[in-house]
Amino acid sequence: MKKRVLLVEPSFYGVSFVKAARSLGCEVICIVSDVKNPKIYGYEGCYDDLLVADIRDPKSILNAIDSSKYCKFDALIPATDYVTAVTARVAKVLKTFGTSVFAATCARNKDKAREVYAQKEVPSAKFAVVRDYEEAIQASKSIPFPFILKPTNTASSINVFYIENKTQLKQRMDELKKYKTSYMNFSVRGEYLIEEFLNGPEFSVELFLNHDKIEFVEVTEKHVSKPPYFVELMHVFPTTIDLNHKQKIINVAFKAAQALDFHNGPMHIEVKLTSDGPKIIEVNGRPGGDCITSDLIPNAYGINIFKKTVELYLDHTVSIKKSKDYSALIRFIFADTTGIFDRVEGMKSVESLPEYVRHEIGVFRGDKVTPPRNSDDRIGYYILNGPSGLELKKLAGKINHQLQVIVK
Repeated sequence: MKKRVLLVEPSFYGVSFVKAARSLGCEVICIVSDVKNPKIYGYEGCYDDLLVADIRDPKSILNAIDSSKYCKFDALIPATDYVTAVTARVAKVLKTFGTSVFAATCARNKDKAREVYAQKEVPSAKFAVVRDYEEAIQASKSIPFPFILKPTNTASSINVFYIENKTQLKQRMDELKKYKTSYMNFSVRGEYLIEEFLNGPEFSVELFLNHDKIEFVEVTEKHVSKPPYFVELMHVFPTTIDLNHKQKIINVAFKAAQALDFHNGPMHIEVKLTSDGPKIIEVNGRPGGDCITSDLIPNAYGINIFKKTVELYLDHTVSIKKSKDYSALIRFIFADTTGIFDRVEGMKSVESLPEYVRHEIGVFRGDKVTPPRNSDDRIGYYILNGPSGLELKKLAGKINHQLQVIVK
């Protein structure tokens, strides 16, 4: 008999969960906020049925399951970052396998995670939680300029600001106050985070726990834009830099996951390597997005983390072994100026390269484009694969000089 898998709101990286469950021969039921979402996010025709619910509300999801013919199932998996905490609450009521409510809530709320890091002595940035400009000014006495100001419960670097003085602080705080809802109408909390600015290269740790044991771990090298915005420009998997510090980076990431009460499944943990050692930026209780888990890990190591996650939820244990030892890279494409997008020139020559895997252009002719301020400003990306990460980075540098984003 087919195993039945319920996926809550597949979108972005979570579409790979639909494909993974389907490839494992499972019956795939998607719990969505809108029947149009499979078409919007690109998994139309890849599922067996849909249940419609308010995916922000555990009671609504529970009612949708209870009133359907799918009240008996084998796995309930959150398939987008924003629903991890909601799904954990549903799983707790139904007593099914999954992440604890505490862990999922901390991962979705950066201030709560910071409080735990402080209690458990996990290396992290100094921080303060503020609600308005006056509280932010008070916080600046202990966390001096420049610092980072950001929402407590959003993603994709949206409204993450580098603040150098009081004038900028007032302007950015006013902007944050207007930001009420994020993706899929999830509410943005009225508490904001001020964080010490950490200098140093940025990495992400792709971690998979199997009953508190590290089943898989590797470090992704991240290239980000300079202040005042911190937009991810390129990821290289596995990292080619600071290899002497790699185990320290992994150790800090694992300590953070343990502190937040994670025991099983995939995590994407962002770390900065400062002069004082690795420090945690944030722990995400999900696979890494930006094609890290969907493309870079499979191309480099032959591992499908999405399949392994479904297997974990179904069998409550899993084994992960790499079948190859390559490197992979994703480089994002941005406009240099604000204007109306026309085309990207030079991609044909990229497609002819032996290292080329695939590319995607996510905007259409006539769309407004702008230089990078957050991840939503991306025009597209290309992915490369080969035996040497260092050589891939050199190649990406050459490609960037060849590609031209034509803006009118």
